[in-house]
Amino acid sequence: MLTEKKPDEIIASGVVESLQNFLRKCIIAVLSYGPMPKHIAFIMDGNRRYAKSRSIKQGTGHSVGFAALMASLIYCYEMGVKYITVYAFSID
Repeated sequence: MLTEKKPDEIIASGVVESLQNFLRKCIIAVLSYGPMPKHIAFIMDGNRRYAKSRSIKQGTGHSVGFAALMASLIYCYEMGVKYITVYAFSID
């Protein structure tokens, strides 16, 4: 069942989102002044432990890890990183 957000909640969520976008752009601008790596590698590890520590399903832990990876990839793209390697291992 979906609940309607109150006007104050809508405004607050918009303000928070705008602040996050502003801070991200500021951080990227500062980092862009230094030497930017051409290649970054991510090793995906700990999604199962993350889920277990929060008493949630393993699949949810993997979904959260995927969302974090996607956000990181967007940041890398915005900073001009040309190559990304992602290493993911599964025992399933």
